[in-house]
Amino acid sequence: MARVTISDVARRAGVSPTTVSFTFNRPWELSPETVRRVLETSRELGYAPNPHAKALLSSRSGVLGLLVPESITDAFANPFYSCFVQGVGRVCNERELSMMIVSPIDESIGEAITRAPADGFVVVGLGEDHEDIAPLARRGVPFVVVDGTSEYAPSVNVEDERGAYEAAAFILSHGHEDVLLMSFLKPERYRDDPYRDVGQRRMAGYRRAFEEAGAGWEEGHVLDVPCSFEGGRRCMLELWRAGRRPTALICMSDAAALGALLAARELGLRVPEDLEVVGFDDIPAARISHPPLSTVRQPTVEKGAAAANLLVRAIEGEDVAQEHVVLPATLVLRGSTRSKKGAPAKAPGLP
Repeated sequence: MARVTISDVARRAGVSPTTVSFTFNRPWELSPETVRRVLETSRELGYAPNPHAKALLSSRSGVLGLLVPESITDAFANPFYSCFVQGVGRVCNERELSMMIVSPIDESIGEAITRAPADGFVVVGLGEDHEDIAPLARRGVPFVVVDGTSEYAPSVNVEDERGAYEAAAFILSHGHEDVLLMSFLKPERYRDDPYRDVGQRRMAGYRRAFEEAGAGWEEGHVLDVPCSFEGGRRCMLELWRAGRRPTALICMSDAAALGALLAARELGLRVPEDLEVVGFDDIPAARISHPPLSTVRQPTVEKGAAAANLLVRAIEGEDVAQEHVVLPATLVLRGSTRSKKGAPAKAPGLP
């Protein structure tokens, strides 16, 4: 049996499809008699409102899309996303909107976009010129770039290069001779340049710190690691089994850094005496790890809220194309790193 549509109800009730839509969404704008007739007809035909049909009639679905370049499973293995979604959700609650996670279908974000009934997208980790993102601008679909390069679309980023530089400079000031960097591991489809955008900026900061310290920069010291607890743990264990003995780890994500701390305990290493570890993000778990993790703090919840606010304004027709928000990044020193005198480090006034 064919699905009953809004047009079927409209014909039977002798009203327009718009009137049927108003019956379910804005009944106060119709007469009681019209509402009663449409509801009775809907019950007789077994009709229920279709959110896709609603979107077609109103040109709005009331849904913000959160676009991530990896599977949902992989994305949420990194607690960064939970904090970011909290910020997006805050705006959705205030504006009575919904949010949907959009991830690749058959390894294609472009395919996922075409199937997502969203009014616009918060794009995380990809620039506006990526082959899967560029069509949004051509179709006039509002989007905001987060942790990516953007010239013509609004964007939200943090001081990635400065934060990374400060973290590396602090670690290198302790005289380490074998420092390894745990970088991002991106899905294969998006690895034409694995250090582009946010990774590129952080890499530039790390490299500058190495050059200024005269430590030398070797690509062999950079490891591509999944942004997850297990990714960092597995990488650290594999290094040890292969005979590699770094005395410091600089990580592009807290998730990988916390996994490395777990592996260090399994290996019987003392942190920070035998191994110093610094992360990036300052997720909640960083404060309660053992020892607490030194990291670069970015205001992740505020980042999500800023991106969602920009997107809502774009959807409502405001010209926000040239609004590029840059949030601060702050080095937070805790027990996983040493002071210059050898004691666990702690930045004054910071938790």
